[in-house]
Amino acid sequence: MHTVLAIDTTTAACSAALSLRGEVISRFRLASREHTRLLLPMVNELLEEGGICLNQLDALAFTHGPGSFTGIRIGFGVVQGLAFGANIPVCPVSSLETLALTGLRKQEPVKEPCIVMPMFDARMDEVYWAQFEWRDGQLTRLYEDSLSVPEDLPATASPLAVHGFGDGWNYAQRIAISPTFLNREALPDALDVLTLAMPQIAHGATQAVTDVQPLYLRDKVTWKKRQRLREQKSENGRGESCL
Repeated sequence: MHTVLAIDTTTAACSAALSLRGEVISRFRLASREHTRLLLPMVNELLEEGGICLNQLDALAFTHGPGSFTGIRIGFGVVQGLAFGANIPVCPVSSLETLALTGLRKQEPVKEPCIVMPMFDARMDEVYWAQFEWRDGQLTRLYEDSLSVPEDLPATASPLAVHGFGDGWNYAQRIAISPTFLNREALPDALDVLTLAMPQIAHGATQAVTDVQPLYLRDKVTWKKRQRLREQKSENGRGESCL
């Protein structure tokens, strides 16, 4: 059984979890803008409670994005420091996939197959989103982590119920999907980072921290925003010429 520390700082929540000898201990705080102050004490508390040192970890798991730029940067900086300092491999996972699992776990037991759509408010009038199918206790990815204006999200032709999680659903009136179940308050939890990472780590799917990059999706945000601004200017220009 691998000993793994997982962290998540990609949203307003800050969390850490430790898998040790088949048991899991964790910390979770809703503390926007306090990740820098909270994260390392959380890590130290878990290691002390588990009675182990940093160099006894087999791997570090973390959400590499998408999400809050500052939160991603803080989490990745901590992971870099810990991994370099103790020569520990890392396992990055998607914050959106983590949110999907967290949302399902905190909901009433979901036994029937369903479509799961985790979504973060990306600001700039856009959302980070992904889509999965939940069946037999497993998530299968249908769409990669993406950025879109709410109107561009693809409608689902599936007859399955749709479960939506995250504050990106504050744009629900502009999205061509009607969730059967909706929890806008859901936030990813490091407990579910462990759930995603442990099978990968068991199969040796870890990396050196020098080979990992955060998933910001920022270039796409900028490009899409500028494209819409150009289109709006073009339309305004045509309208003015007709007066």
